[in-house]
Amino acid sequence: MNLPRLRVRHTVIPANAVRASAGVLAVMSGVVRKGPWELPRQFRIATVMGSTEIDLREAVLAEGESHIEVFCLFGSVEITVPSGVEVVVDGDAFAGEFSHTPDPSVPIDPGAPRIVIHGSAYFGAVECDARMAGESEGQAKKRIRLARRSG
Repeated sequence: MNLPRLRVRHTVIPANAVRASAGVLAVMSGVVRKGPWELPRQFRIATVMGSTEIDLREAVLAEGESHIEVFCLFGSVEITVPSGVEVVVDGDAFAGEFSHTPDPSVPIDPGAPRIVIHGSAYFGAVECDARMAGESEGQAKKRIRLARRSG
């Protein structure tokens, strides 16, 4: 099976060139942030009985460390990070899930930005997955599985 040719791609700019903080709020609704956009140094996500989808694969990232703080109550938060970027996930869940699925087939780039995701999920789910730009979840699973077999 041939998979599409994908490359690791993320845009990094100096830390002082991005906003210090911003956030999104979803209450009994949904929020989607994807495509080209700028991740601030501190980004807050609050989701209550709703869903939030944050895709960082085409986002502009700051040098160094950026933080994403998540509060999820009776909802779901999906964060997609670009492969090749360092990600640290440290969250708590009560009757829910706070998970991270890294991409072991792509090494972390030297000097790559670091994204720290922390927070809490109560009766909800916070999921973070690493994928390449333009890649679907199914394509990523197949690519990673093939890389594990060959390597």
